[in-house]
Amino acid sequence: MSPGETNTEVARCDETASEPGDSSSPSVAVVHMDLMSKGGGEAVAMNALEALQAAYDVTLITLTDPDIPALNDFFNTSVDAEALTVRRAGVLAPTIHETFGLKYYVLQNALLGRYARRHADEFDLLVSTINELGLETDSVQYVHFPFDWTVSCADRDHIFHPTVEDDSWYERLCTRVAGVSRRDIQANTLFANSEWTAEVVEDAYGTKPEILHPPIDTSEFVNLPWEEREDGFVTVGRIERSKRIAEMIRVVDGVRERGHDVHFHVIGPTVDEEYREEVAAMAAEREYVELEGEVPRSELVERICTHKYGIHGKEYEHFGMAVAELAAGGTVPFIPSNGGQHAIVRDEELLMYDSPEDAVEKIAHVLEDESRQRELRMSTREIERRFGRRRFKRAFRDAVDDALAQSGASEREPAATVVSNPASNED
Repeated sequence: MSPGETNTEVARCDETASEPGDSSSPSVAVVHMDLMSKGGGEAVAMNALEALQAAYDVTLITLTDPDIPALNDFFNTSVDAEALTVRRAGVLAPTIHETFGLKYYVLQNALLGRYARRHADEFDLLVSTINELGLETDSVQYVHFPFDWTVSCADRDHIFHPTVEDDSWYERLCTRVAGVSRRDIQANTLFANSEWTAEVVEDAYGTKPEILHPPIDTSEFVNLPWEEREDGFVTVGRIERSKRIAEMIRVVDGVRERGHDVHFHVIGPTVDEEYREEVAAMAAEREYVELEGEVPRSELVERICTHKYGIHGKEYEHFGMAVAELAAGGTVPFIPSNGGQHAIVRDEELLMYDSPEDAVEKIAHVLEDESRQRELRMSTREIERRFGRRRFKRAFRDAVDDALAQSGASEREPAATVVSNPASNED
């Protein structure tokens, strides 16, 4: 399915949809910190923008100046750059972002939400694709991982942002600036990217979001026969410390020490230069490790489809879009056992590890049994059914339709009823 076909399919949800940018269309502001980070959250935002442009006058409230054509190439989307209004969220938050990058991430998002709230009366609806912000009560918010401004989570170490110390002056500042209340959050239309995240949100705010798995682009993956694939691993994700790339390299070391001649490709954009240098130094010492960094989408797909195994290192992953892509491309993906990513591999014990040592044991066991390898693979068709983009866009668009109808801002008939999300039915 081409990006153009995707946009057409979404528009067909409602034959009365207006042209993008039509002044008669309801106005929707999508709030997202930095699309150029090019992670899973940004994939959600780009697909949401594409879906909403089919019917609404869309503005992006952000901290940067995104290169929409480049992002379309990266995510295989078709957001109309000319029809999209991009507005920087004031001066302070963009300046902090330009100066410090992700260092004050939570504060930047607090300021972003505050700006959007102050300008809410300029739009018919506010939509956040960057977690729960202090928006008005009838907004639509997609939660990848809760900020928990109310600081009510019992399992705080895994829930709140790791750069924020409990009850620090910085935390108190962020909480005050954000202006988020439990009552407002409970009145919003909330989505969570996984069952695990939904439970975390419920723990934090006393309300459980609807589960809407992120949009996985399966259109370019091909099912290359197992015997034609290379005996190697691929990992995909931003190069930063939380992705635990160094630990994955050591896992590959351990697997090789068991007598398996495997290699390792590390693919993804750099967001932490210091950590990238550490990983590059490790790769330079190992001829079987290739640090590729950010590559074109076509090369990413080719690398996945020509290798047998995938590996993911981030613990307490909220969902794991990279894991779903590894599965869609026909690899056998090995993942940490915690967080939301276990749903992708259907809780298969052999694919989930508790520690690097456990990863080596389980990977070596699978590598020694070719029939088991074939049994553990998932098909592109299955990933499309459970996590595909059309499913996501239709459900997201319906939620916005409903929110606008409830506020009286939309005169259109509601879009066609969405079939229950098959990704939620672990059959």
